[in-house]
Amino acid sequence: MNGFVVVGTDTDAGKTAFSLLFLSAFCDQSVRQARFLEDSEQACPFDYWKPVETGDPDSLRVRRLVPTATVHEPLARFVEPVAPALAAKREGRVMPGVAEILAAIPHTEKPLLIETFGGPLSPLTEDVLQIELIRAFGLPVVLVASSAVGAVGRVLSALRAMSGVDASAVVLLGERDEFAETQISKHTGLRVVSWRLPDGEWNTSSLRESASTFSGDPSEVTNPTCPRWGHRLTNLVQRDRAALWHPYTSLCDPVDPLPVVSAEREFLHLADGRTLIDAISSWWTILHGHRHPPLVDALTQAAHTLDHVLFAGVTHPPAVELAERMLASVPWQGRAYSESSRNRASLSNGRVFFSDNGSTAVEVALKMAYQFWCHRGEPSRTLFVGFENGYHGDTFGAMAVGRDPLFFGTFEPLLFRALQIPVSADQLDDTLKKHAGHVAAVILEPLVQGAGGMRMHSPRELRDLFDVAKRHGVLFIADEVMTGCRTGCIWAHSHAGIAPDLICTAKTIAGGMMPISATIAAPEIVAAFNTPDRTKTFFHGHSFTANPLACAVGVANWKLLAAPEWQANADRIEAFWRTHLEPLSHQPGVKDVRICGTIAAVELDVAGGYLADVGQRIRQRSIEAGVLLRPLGSVVYAMPPLCTSDVSLHRIVDAIKSATQTT
Repeated sequence: MNGFVVVGTDTDAGKTAFSLLFLSAFCDQSVRQARFLEDSEQACPFDYWKPVETGDPDSLRVRRLVPTATVHEPLARFVEPVAPALAAKREGRVMPGVAEILAAIPHTEKPLLIETFGGPLSPLTEDVLQIELIRAFGLPVVLVASSAVGAVGRVLSALRAMSGVDASAVVLLGERDEFAETQISKHTGLRVVSWRLPDGEWNTSSLRESASTFSGDPSEVTNPTCPRWGHRLTNLVQRDRAALWHPYTSLCDPVDPLPVVSAEREFLHLADGRTLIDAISSWWTILHGHRHPPLVDALTQAAHTLDHVLFAGVTHPPAVELAERMLASVPWQGRAYSESSRNRASLSNGRVFFSDNGSTAVEVALKMAYQFWCHRGEPSRTLFVGFENGYHGDTFGAMAVGRDPLFFGTFEPLLFRALQIPVSADQLDDTLKKHAGHVAAVILEPLVQGAGGMRMHSPRELRDLFDVAKRHGVLFIADEVMTGCRTGCIWAHSHAGIAPDLICTAKTIAGGMMPISATIAAPEIVAAFNTPDRTKTFFHGHSFTANPLACAVGVANWKLLAAPEWQANADRIEAFWRTHLEPLSHQPGVKDVRICGTIAAVELDVAGGYLADVGQRIRQRSIEAGVLLRPLGSVVYAMPPLCTSDVSLHRIVDAIKSATQTT
């Protein structure tokens, strides 16, 4: 679907008046020929739809005054001219919700002008405001307001309420007020244009006359590209090449970086006008979708309160609430979180240590694990056990327990001692027997080893590994930096019913919107540090520990995780993968298909591992097909945001199927 949405600052702002003027400007041949369209014989290029009407039907008015326009029937029409939710209640009917309205969008090849009712915060149903519908359309928005006194305040207030929406222009109806135009443009960066309303009776002649008074080209208001990017985008890639060093990318890489200028839901919009489906959640971070409105709202509100403050000897509400919610999800808690039980006594004795990214969350866990044994009088426990194909980050401790020869081989002389063994309970048992009294902790990415090729093991295998570690009295670290919220549960380790001693998490804490990480320590770990002896303090910290903005977004994210919708979407995506990707396991050229929650991986039967040339070819072919994939060498995987539609999932599957033929 393409087109735009007409939103008013409030009731009677002039939404229908704008729609009439706009359609008249595009559909009236004489106006089009005189003003901006060379092909005056072209049919009206826009269709009109108002999903819900109350009182006198606006769609009938449009049909009468702009007879050449295609006007689609509303989904619901109510007699009384009051808020739709109230009108429906008084008539004993059910007001359509967001999903029903989206499903009823007319099928048309032309761009669709969708007119809303009231203002952005008008009630759509008894439980949902119209802004949720406006966001769900995912289309550029034209905000309409009266040019009468107070226009600046009305417009800025409405735009504040529409966070998470792509506003393309503001249209002021009435006598032109150049001061208001300038002020609104200065404070928003948006196009602001004016249109004079017809004098006297509204008819085709008066509409034609007013349509010619538009202060610009009417087609400009539907262009979602904000003019402030302008010249800055023309040479963005060249400037990037001269100034930046990208992660996991050769400085001689012949492929230009993708110039992304905006994002929404599962989509990335490029400077050249292309749109890609973000099939990998921007390196596994974006959980619900790009610019998810509740998270945008939380960030916007938090930015007006507290930007940052040190966290040594200081606290603030977002950090406390986020920690409480996270602790309520871990196995030591024993019961669900509730708003009435948010106090220290109702929580476990575990603790949350905030940091800033996944690698540092792992570093914190490793340091805590070793210092724990020092406090227990066993400083000889200096050995850590990781697993083959494991990846825990790029800082030195994380590299030591990952030990990937390709990524970290150069730094081998600088890494502390750690062992890598196959993901096998028997192998772990033998290793811990051999090194009894010297192992501090075992670290594992539960169920899915991400960067190592999306290698997967079962909950039973995870349980067996945990049991072995506990039988030998060794700490167990669950690296959930990638797996958190991706395997169908908040924590991947919960599938095995285990209680790790330390949990590392990062990417999805704040839904991917803000960088923040955490190491969650079990009560036994905390108890070892709970001493007045200051020499036993955990001396570790970061300047941006528990950044208030990130924590505020994190709280909003964890509130979403308390609702059933995210789980339903995770189940939907997993079922889709199993239906459409599992059959590829029998296809020539495919070595294996692995699925866990929202994660799907197709391993191709080619040589070369991570450096296999096929990975780059697949990436480029997928981009050409409108899908962003970043294969791990011969492993093509997808891990899209939870909001990803079935239509987009089909496109991802098609790209992966095409990848299997690239070999």
